[in-house]
Amino acid sequence: MTNDHKRKTGNTDPGRNAGRTGKAGKTDKNGNTASGRLNKALEPYEKVLAKNPEDATAWAGKAAVLLRFHVYKDSLKALNKALEIEPLNPGYFFEKGFVLLKLEREEEALQAFDWVLEIKPDSDKTWNLKTSVLCRLGQQEKALAACEKALAANPKIAGAWHAKGTVLSELDRYEEALKAYDEALKINQNLARAWEGKAFVLHKLDRFMEALNAYDTALKLNPSNAKTWVGKGLVHLRLSRQKRALDTFNKAISIKPDFAEAWFYKGEALALVEKDEEALRAYERALKIKPDYAEAWKAKISVSSKLGIEMDEEEMEEEMKEEMRKEMKEEKPEIKRSTWTRKSDIGVEIKTAAKEGKYTNFGKKEERGPEIKRNTWTRKVQKGEDTKKYMGKKTDKKGEGTGRKAGKRKEQKK
Repeated sequence: MTNDHKRKTGNTDPGRNAGRTGKAGKTDKNGNTASGRLNKALEPYEKVLAKNPEDATAWAGKAAVLLRFHVYKDSLKALNKALEIEPLNPGYFFEKGFVLLKLEREEEALQAFDWVLEIKPDSDKTWNLKTSVLCRLGQQEKALAACEKALAANPKIAGAWHAKGTVLSELDRYEEALKAYDEALKINQNLARAWEGKAFVLHKLDRFMEALNAYDTALKLNPSNAKTWVGKGLVHLRLSRQKRALDTFNKAISIKPDFAEAWFYKGEALALVEKDEEALRAYERALKIKPDYAEAWKAKISVSSKLGIEMDEEEMEEEMKEEMRKEMKEEKPEIKRSTWTRKSDIGVEIKTAAKEGKYTNFGKKEERGPEIKRNTWTRKVQKGEDTKKYMGKKTDKKGEGTGRKAGKRKEQKK
């Protein structure tokens, strides 16, 4: 059983989880909802803007509040207002790039950061965030160069050392990556993501007990990181500790129930101890969350075969399409030119085999960052659908256009 499990390089973003407020209805110790706290925080800026809608500073302040409360689209709108008033303000462009990064609009974020660097070429924070963008775009060599620029401007940024470790890890330069993570931890020994990165690299270097210790430190600092629990579980699998691995995968699922990779690896662990029916259910949960999860489909077919359940390719393809249709309907994505952008897997590649009672033969390449692939899905027009909606023109019964050009074509045919 294999999986291309790639962990998001967005972890190089030092503020990725900043400002999360949870559900709008969740209350704090004082009984205030997130919505109430947001409105209260926005109030002073709204008062200023009511008197003077051309106050760029107030728009930027409003954007900062919205960013802190995770309301990214509205934050971007507020920043655009600020930039309409002060179009050459590099601080506003920096914030805009940061918000675009949160919205996963990497190309636009890159343009914003490049604009800032034209004016402030020694901005260590901008170089550091540019590293994050380039990582997400799969441009590791450029990301490494950006990281070096950040460190040249300020070698005391723990986040930049962490980013360098992540990029080097993606390039399979694990010893160098380990040194970079250690540098980050010298500056800030409480940087959980640096401990997680170090643990991953130690795992890659077959230093399993050290990897477990590093994962434990990361989890003490941030026990609610589901990906860290999965990483720890993978080390337990490598050490043939299936029960402990299952416990950690279950912990990850309890934190993030819609974590497809956690369900997949739970299935892998169950399959190794020949609990095939439970493994099948775990794979199915992974596929319900991520219908295009290729490795989970392979694993499902394999374990189904062991259980005497036959699945032909046509049936599997139809089931996959049905799951994807359900997911698209639930998410109600914005359709532009009938093109769908599919996100790649996150995590670690792993190949499993039970040989002499040991869990061995991991993949040749385990990547830490997302390899961004721009895959497009073309929506086919179904029978009976209004073709005008998708083609942008009327058609006659024969399927020919009814406009002026269509009339000329008909005359030429005659």
